[in-house]
Amino acid sequence: MPLELEHIKEGLYYRYKGHIIRIEEVHYPFLPAMRHAMEAIPIENNELFMLGFETWNRSGEFIRHLADGREFGLKRTQNTGWTVWINGVDIKTELHYIHEIQEIWLVLFKDVLRRRGDQPRPALKLMYYLMPNTTASVKIGIYETGRYSGKARKYNEILPYQQQLYYLTWDCTFLFRNISFAIWLIVEPTAPEQVLFEFQGRSWGLELVAGRGTSDKDTRAAAKWLHHHLAENVLKEL
Repeated sequence: MPLELEHIKEGLYYRYKGHIIRIEEVHYPFLPAMRHAMEAIPIENNELFMLGFETWNRSGEFIRHLADGREFGLKRTQNTGWTVWINGVDIKTELHYIHEIQEIWLVLFKDVLRRRGDQPRPALKLMYYLMPNTTASVKIGIYETGRYSGKARKYNEILPYQQQLYYLTWDCTFLFRNISFAIWLIVEPTAPEQVLFEFQGRSWGLELVAGRGTSDKDTRAAAKWLHHHLAENVLKEL
């Protein structure tokens, strides 16, 4: 059953097509479509370790120590859920999913609970270009009289910058088509029938996220351009 949009909030973790993602502002336009492939993440031991919790005593409880000395604990219930306690005091609630822990953490501590390795990074400084128009000039005759007598008469025309048919985002996340607008999410599919090409040791695929009337033939044409574009330029892993 698809997740309800009102339950999907920025900063929360969900499983999307086999991968764990943290919802960001960039996802908002695509959530109505993405939610059909999104799942809440059940609270499991490995997920708690990833959130910075550690085992406590021998009762199967988990605890996380805050910098100010407070303690946030989780303990299994008989109903496959988890109860929450703060500094040993049960707050009388039962949780089942990771995003529920994040929500209560934010309310109690005014802080975002993140997985290990998912800490905020400084923004990369990118370079952008404003591409100039060009001017075409052709000779159309000779001035016969006046101060320009004997000089060439020219016709000048401004030629707007020639746009590309496709545009690839700098982080290889989205591919845009400039005519009959369409947007694809670039994915790494595991099913062989979804792989459009192989490049630099990984499988590449395209998932249409916007563009009414876009066909499978259009997607394969976009993949062909993407493959050639990647091969002709420099692809680095950060």
